[in-house]
Amino acid sequence: MNKTISFLVLFVITLGFLSFTLNCAVSSEDKYEIEIKDGVKCFGEGHVRYREGIPFIYLKGNSYEIGLQYGVLLKDEMKHFFVHMDSFENAMMANVYKESPWYQDILIWISTPFVIKKKMDSFRKRVPKDYLEQLRGISEGSGIPLNDILKVTFGSDWLSCSSFIIIVNGRIIHGRNADHGVIDFFSRYPLIAHYNKDGKYSYIDIGIIGTPFAVTGINEHGLTLSWSQATTSTSKPFEGKGTMLMFNRILEECSNLSDVDEISKNVDRFVTMIGSLEDLSGAVYDIVDQKVVKTDLRNSYIYTTNRCVSQSMRQEYNSVFDMDWFNSARAYTYEKSLSNSRRFTIDDAIRLLSNTDFYDYKGRVPLYEGGNINNRGTGSSVVIDPQNTMVYFAYGAPYAAFSRWIRYNYETDEVSVYRNEDERLHDPDVVEYIELEKRWKDVDWDNNEELLQMAHEIEQTSAENFWTLHNSCWAWYNLGDSVKAKAIINRQIEKYPDFLTSYTNMGFFYMYQKRHDEAIEYYKKALDVRITNERKQMYCYEQLAAIYAEIGDEAKSRDCYSRVLEFYKRYWIPKQSMKEVNRIEALQKIE
Repeated sequence: MNKTISFLVLFVITLGFLSFTLNCAVSSEDKYEIEIKDGVKCFGEGHVRYREGIPFIYLKGNSYEIGLQYGVLLKDEMKHFFVHMDSFENAMMANVYKESPWYQDILIWISTPFVIKKKMDSFRKRVPKDYLEQLRGISEGSGIPLNDILKVTFGSDWLSCSSFIIIVNGRIIHGRNADHGVIDFFSRYPLIAHYNKDGKYSYIDIGIIGTPFAVTGINEHGLTLSWSQATTSTSKPFEGKGTMLMFNRILEECSNLSDVDEISKNVDRFVTMIGSLEDLSGAVYDIVDQKVVKTDLRNSYIYTTNRCVSQSMRQEYNSVFDMDWFNSARAYTYEKSLSNSRRFTIDDAIRLLSNTDFYDYKGRVPLYEGGNINNRGTGSSVVIDPQNTMVYFAYGAPYAAFSRWIRYNYETDEVSVYRNEDERLHDPDVVEYIELEKRWKDVDWDNNEELLQMAHEIEQTSAENFWTLHNSCWAWYNLGDSVKAKAIINRQIEKYPDFLTSYTNMGFFYMYQKRHDEAIEYYKKALDVRITNERKQMYCYEQLAAIYAEIGDEAKSRDCYSRVLEFYKRYWIPKQSMKEVNRIEALQKIE
């Protein structure tokens, strides 16, 4: 089963049986009445008003009361969310059944109820009592079964994001993009939620309807928070108490970084970015398997890109394979932009989050999946300016940061449009490219007819960028047209002369033609370019070691393998890689 199917199966099992449980929901229509005052929906001490088409909800009371207010006031939106979640799940399930063997389909169908029951029992035990009361209130007020709310609460740890904090002239600016391949679904349900829970700090969550945990937030002390999944290769079981809801706890109980130091425990596999107005500072907390390592600002800025920030945590939990092109491109751009910023404004923050240029190829690469910070999977973008009590946000996929930006002064409660939607989203070439890239994801590479059709579509499109060239060259190579594949690789090298992948593609091409001298030449060129990452560098040395061994130059082969070992040992070594590491170490002992 490939990675796409594996993700679909996991997601479907996590959210499974949604349509059944929706039918079992108890309607709250006859139990609670909403009062309308000057166009504002009110219930209890809570109310919701709509600005620029976005609900702003204000909740006050104990845990159960604010949950009930949430459920009653957002009942229609929540039902809409979960009905569409049901349709979304069914579509994903259809893909699973389509692409997986029949016996796997039967296994999934039989096992899902048992898996769901086990997960629900685990979820209920892990939710702190006060949050469970809040979730019960949401369920009772909306009529959505508690199990469905729990599934969303615990099932969203596949969200991946990037964030940064920068201090310029005594001012904190905290920016973030929330990403994932399915974020276009969630981006349809924006919500600005004010929580004022009895005995807790009040805070604002710039989040999503139906997901009662803090995605991005700021509390009354100016403590800002954003989180993202840390890509780790570990598989240790997690027994924490409500991973997502613990981030709400940070906003409810922390006023500064010292408070966060004490509370940032018992959560799993996340990188949490914190800004503190009290400290006029910020930090990143790498949290994996209930181990927490804090990294303070470096030269007045810090950023995170879906892997551990702390080098010690990378060595313990990240493998060299975790640093893909997506995160490499983001890290490069964050470092370059933030380190060179003597003056940094809100507009600069939005431009940074909107960035789709592939490294320094500005203007030469259109919107590119995996190319840089703002991508097709970005469903929401936020900039927080606590000194000025401002939040700037944009929702919508693809490329949320190109969508309309809203400015919200949470002290005066004023809302206005800060920036209109980027006109590039309506460019015919961009629209064509986005649709092409969506279709390409579903291509079966074992189906030559389907692959040939997509290869022709790429040829006919007006877009020529890294994505189209890279996929096109491998499509033609798989189809057996090495002449066309080589011509496309040469075009890659011409268009992206500083980029390693163009040269590794040509090295691979010559290697499998047994043209060793040319293969060696291109792999060495790949190691000399400016735009690279360690994962790809290790690949080059692996290929060179194999070539040298094949032509009988054992000394050079062992030297290249020693370089490979160096890369492995800078990071955590996955179990599946230990056999290869042991093999290389054995080769190194041969004189």
